[in-house]
Amino acid sequence: MKITSAILREAGRRAAGWLASQQTRQGNYRGVEQPDENGIYPDTDDVGCYYKSVYSLRVAGQDAAAGRMMRHVVDRYMHENGDIYTNEQSRSSGSYGPVFCQTYQNSWFARAAAAMRWYGLGKRIVDFMVSKRERFGGFHSHVNPPSDIIDSCTTAVGALACLQHQRPELAVESVDFLLEMLRAQQDPDKLYCRWRDGEGLITDLSDVEEKNYKYCYIDREKGQQAYWVWAWPMNVMIAIHEYTGDAKYLDGAVEVWEWLASAHENAFHFTTAGKSGWGSAMLFRTTGDERYLRKCLSQMEFILSRQQGPGWMLGPGTESFEAQPMRTTYDFTADFTSWLIDCSMELAYMGM
Repeated sequence: MKITSAILREAGRRAAGWLASQQTRQGNYRGVEQPDENGIYPDTDDVGCYYKSVYSLRVAGQDAAAGRMMRHVVDRYMHENGDIYTNEQSRSSGSYGPVFCQTYQNSWFARAAAAMRWYGLGKRIVDFMVSKRERFGGFHSHVNPPSDIIDSCTTAVGALACLQHQRPELAVESVDFLLEMLRAQQDPDKLYCRWRDGEGLITDLSDVEEKNYKYCYIDREKGQQAYWVWAWPMNVMIAIHEYTGDAKYLDGAVEVWEWLASAHENAFHFTTAGKSGWGSAMLFRTTGDERYLRKCLSQMEFILSRQQGPGWMLGPGTESFEAQPMRTTYDFTADFTSWLIDCSMELAYMGM
């Protein structure tokens, strides 16, 4: 099958249609457990179910569903200081965000607010995120408990939120810091993502469980890595290049892309590589180089292969809807929808 912009757009809209069909009138998702008297399903009462969905619903044309869901998020999970989390015991479910990038969910809501043109809400969200930013541009990985660790992904999504909500000077500073992180890399087979002010790049993982090493660096030789920890920086470098016209940001993005392209094939063909696919689409539009197009299409091919008849997405190694937790199904479906729609737009620009 030849992949075109129209095919990606249709798949994204089908996925978003399924997401919208799972909403209640008050904007939350249905679960498999019985709802309480307020219509809240215990197994979907989690920021982790919603943070990608609002953006994806909006850009895929499900505007009413996006509005209802954002209202639910604001009413149930948003706090006076602009932070968004599930409850005092758990910011959200998942093994990555709550432990290594605690404002990741916030950044997706900021992205949604920009797409919805709800700039007041976006300002509240970004004000909180910026409160976790260092003077040199790095964003802290933790909110509660606080941490002195700066993280490449947290910084990248923070920078993008700043760019989307009228703080371009902060975004540029943060991307300059990401370039500094990139220059500090010394191991050709590992791309580290943690930093400490005064010390620099963190390569000592004695404080991290071995199963979580993948959230601290990308291993060139291994598959199934957390490719987004440097794909998000790559993508915001592209955005700052477009904003400033400065070639150093495009050069940085290309450097990250080349490293990923030399790594395991999963870097552009796996559940965790959606951001890499989107970055490839943007680089194709920016340069016209078809190497980027081929990597984009590889990731789109993977996503299309995971879509089931009604529109929802199934993770690799999972055989049925019932075998996949509802939170995971909502997360995968919303995540993949965003890349389908955004890559569709990039390819359409290039006449595809």
